[in-house]
Amino acid sequence: MKPNFLVIQVDQLTDRALKAYGGRYCNEAIDSLFSSGVAFNSCTCQYPLCQPSRASLWSGLYPHQTNILSNGRRWPVEDLADSVPTLGSVFKSNGYKCVHFGKTHDAGALRGFEIENEDAIEIGENPQFPYNQDTFRDVYTSKKANEFLSSYGWDKPLLMVVDFVNPHNICGYVGKKKDTRIEDPSGLPELPSNYNFDDIENRSKSIQYICCSHNRQSQVATWTENEYRGYLGAYYHYLSLVDKQIGTLIESLTNTKGYDNTYIVFLSDHGDSMAARGAVTKQVAMYHETVNVPLVFSGPLIEKKGMIDALAENLDLFPTLCDLASIDIPSTCEGISLKDAIINGIRPQREYAVSEWFTEWGYTISPARMIATEDYRYIYYLEDGKEELYSLKLDPYEKYNVAEKAEYEIVLKKMRLYLEDFIKRSNDPFYHQTVYAPVRWRSHKVGYHNHVGIAAPMEDA
Repeated sequence: MKPNFLVIQVDQLTDRALKAYGGRYCNEAIDSLFSSGVAFNSCTCQYPLCQPSRASLWSGLYPHQTNILSNGRRWPVEDLADSVPTLGSVFKSNGYKCVHFGKTHDAGALRGFEIENEDAIEIGENPQFPYNQDTFRDVYTSKKANEFLSSYGWDKPLLMVVDFVNPHNICGYVGKKKDTRIEDPSGLPELPSNYNFDDIENRSKSIQYICCSHNRQSQVATWTENEYRGYLGAYYHYLSLVDKQIGTLIESLTNTKGYDNTYIVFLSDHGDSMAARGAVTKQVAMYHETVNVPLVFSGPLIEKKGMIDALAENLDLFPTLCDLASIDIPSTCEGISLKDAIINGIRPQREYAVSEWFTEWGYTISPARMIATEDYRYIYYLEDGKEELYSLKLDPYEKYNVAEKAEYEIVLKKMRLYLEDFIKRSNDPFYHQTVYAPVRWRSHKVGYHNHVGIAAPMEDA
């Protein structure tokens, strides 16, 4: 009998926000998945932005291979080519009923799924943590997904994806609260240890001037520590909302006859800066907070429990689900199957993980590549040829770039070789990609609080 799969994805969740990864607060439903399953302590998303990341996830290809490199606007994207096998198309052709609820933003990569229309159900206002369509859509998604599970006849094996938007509502929070001042921060979360950006002079211009390429960062130029603590309070609040919805979803599944034969997967498309280095939301920065996401396999079919100390990528979802379902893995898949790790506790072999950046909306274009090993993170920015290197054991919060320190010369050379290996084996046109960063968006004194005027793009998505 073929297994069933419930894939739960949330939007903009860095792993550090969760208790399993050292986070401060409990999220009952999400925490229960970790306590009853197998998680990976280091999972990298392929692009810290919604559409490129999601297209990569469902196709099993890196963003430069899908050519879906932005959220649109001045850098429009075409849908994924019909010739590319997708998770939905492969499982559908192997007898699965494939259904999707919630946020899509996939550029055609959800081909093969029956997709429930996106809609919203409004709930009451919250003056401290205002709601927008992100939260309202999750209410609708939860309702429809639960209704489906309650009525499904289990006549066919099921691949069900439920894509919640929160805690993405944090983007709208910035816009609503950009001019608000918090006088009393009592009860709000403390700032992370890397809130102060002491090393900003030693970073790429792409990082130094995020405030000029990212509207949300420009909106917080006048914020103090109190407002950043309010931001974190809001982020955790939106996370708590989606946690409750995940709880009802798991309960609905538990009450079906298909539950005992179902794998539950929990992950996110990308992370959030969470006030690290005085940053909000996500953009060209490729540090832990924006590219490291949770990945857990749970449910009654999972006998192993605990955290696996190994490098994983979001790209691994496609081949792993195929392997668990005894479906041939398409030759196009760039990820690796994690089945042996999930079922037998055998550590997967991967030397490095990769994330990419090109642009958000096309207003500025700052191509970058991130290479992460278990011990180091290396980032190369095409705009100015700046290299960044961090010792993840000695400096896990990536406060100091050591790329130019003589004692790291051997490590730097090795990370460069990994980048070259990735470019060669994946046919990556990285060095030939467009760079577009007008002088007017690289002109003020370095420091996000020094930003003046509006930024290049108009808003987040």
